[in-house]
Amino acid sequence: MESAIKNTPKELLPTFYEKYNLETDGGVKDSKVKIEFTKNIYIYIPNSDTRRKALLKHDIHHIITGYKSNFKGETEISSWEIASGCNKYWAAWILDFYGMLYGFWFNLPNIFKAFVKGRRSQNLYSDVITDEAALNMSVEKLQELLHLPPLGQQIKPTAGDILSFLFWSLIGGIFSTLSMLLLPPVILYNVYLALTGKY
Repeated sequence: MESAIKNTPKELLPTFYEKYNLETDGGVKDSKVKIEFTKNIYIYIPNSDTRRKALLKHDIHHIITGYKSNFKGETEISSWEIASGCNKYWAAWILDFYGMLYGFWFNLPNIFKAFVKGRRSQNLYSDVITDEAALNMSVEKLQELLHLPPLGQQIKPTAGDILSFLFWSLIGGIFSTLSMLLLPPVILYNVYLALTGKY
């Protein structure tokens, strides 16, 4: 007998985590977070409670949008989440600003397309749908409730889309520049991990 088709985030996430070499819980319980610039260039930052609260929603977003959890895909989903709004999830805002900035320089056409789609979508950061409900709902139903355009649909951008994209790109650029002040502590944290064998 053939197994039932997996069609809810709860059923699909284990395969997603395995595909991208993530922990079985997506890394919620980890004390640190790996930030990859390339396959061989990466740093760690401490995991925070604010990031943990956003993580499951972010992972479900990957499932329902189809954006991959690699460098390119993370820049695209960052742009989509910025456009559709991160609400009170400050860790999502912060990490998405970085992702959108990297995408601006290395994946501009695709992050712009993702941003345009995000402007026409809602996401789980609105808290209208609980995590439990989102996990057990079909992907198609979630896409319908969050007004996601079909994955292959090409959307003609408006002047408002372009202006909004430029505005958020500017905000992200300013934030990322100011956050360079945090670079020394991040470097020290990675040195500590290396010296203690936890890198």
